[in-house]
Amino acid sequence: MIETYVRPWLQPFFDTFGKFIAPHASPNTITILALIFGISAAGAIMIDHMVIGLICMLFSGMCDILDGTVARLTNTSSPRGAYIDLIIDRMVEAAIILGFMIRYPQYHIAYTTFFVAVLLHFSTFIAAGALFKNKGNKSMHYDRSIVERAEAFMVFVLMFLFPNYLFQLLISFNAIVFCAGLSRFVRVIQATTPKN
Repeated sequence: MIETYVRPWLQPFFDTFGKFIAPHASPNTITILALIFGISAAGAIMIDHMVIGLICMLFSGMCDILDGTVARLTNTSSPRGAYIDLIIDRMVEAAIILGFMIRYPQYHIAYTTFFVAVLLHFSTFIAAGALFKNKGNKSMHYDRSIVERAEAFMVFVLMFLFPNYLFQLLISFNAIVFCAGLSRFVRVIQATTPKN
């Protein structure tokens, strides 16, 4: 949701950087870099190097924007690339949560509910993508939500900066993600119910 408003301001920077990067790295290579930075962030969290972890996570997020930008600039967008990107994004999020889980194991309920909420939210997203015709400029139907990647990264940043409030931050975020997933589930059911 936030990305819808912020992206138009940031995209010119990524377009400029993308033009520079495009001859040297494919979109899939940049997606893999996003994964490497994400796993590095998780490793840094585990050993309590929060500043390094935060920097690695932000680089992972930048690569996530950059891969799509380069794909668009080089006219190489594809369902395969979108598929790889979606899976890598979830793996980065899972790695970061696992990093926090190892560093702060006392909040296990928050981590478990995170995975349940994301499972619901992502499943409904994929189902909507498969059920509805793509009318946008993405590689598949993109069903928007009040909670997307930018919101997840904002919560992760707050978790890095305020680990004493990790439980409250994550539980609140989980509730919003769960509600967003449930809302999409109902919306898709209503949209696919045959009219009498």
